Amino acid sequence: MEGLSLRAIGRRFHVCKETVRKWILKFEEAFARKKLASKKERDVILLDETKVKRDGRMAYVTICLDLERREVVSSLASRSISSLSTINVVREALKSCRNTPIVITDHAPWYKYAFQSLGLCNIQRTFSFRNYIERWYRTLKQRTRRFYNNFPIKDPSQAIERIGRFLHLFAYWYNRMRPHETLRCVPGDVK
Repeated sequence: MEGLSLRAIGRRFHVCKETVRKWILKFEEAFARKKLASKKERDVILLDETKVKRDGRMAYVTICLDLERREVVSSLASRSISSLSTINVVREALKSCRNTPIVITDHAPWYKYAFQSLGLCNIQRTFSFRNYIERWYRTLKQRTRRFYNNFPIKDPSQAIERIGRFLHLFAYWYNRMRPHETLRCVPGDVK
């Protein structure tokens, strides 16, 4: 809850920033196995991607967000965006659905093949409901702004995995611990 400053957290607990960094890595590992969302009836899921930097190079973050509850139902970090990454994140999202929801996306060309192969209904929209997922990305980027939206991970073999763990941890915090301003409760508590 202190933000992303390792020094600020270290001062609060009277430890060095390297100790805090090691705590966070263990915390990420522990929460990486937790489910983001429980199984519920979901009518509409929003899907979108954004770019983040990993040691100066681009990486991509893909999120599926339940429109009604504003709950993140799946997340994925990847080196590139493709139909395969879309299929993977949507399959993960469907694990938290009791029914088959409609998925709203933008007009990206890789969605057509992905949704045909999944056999799902996909509606392409610009603006309107999609603003909710853009707002979620704004919240994410406000948290990572302290690192200039750059994940300073030197080892390229670990970069995507570490970004994915951070993303999962952030989404878990967003779903289960952070009260949503509009809903006046955490998104995971909305029935």
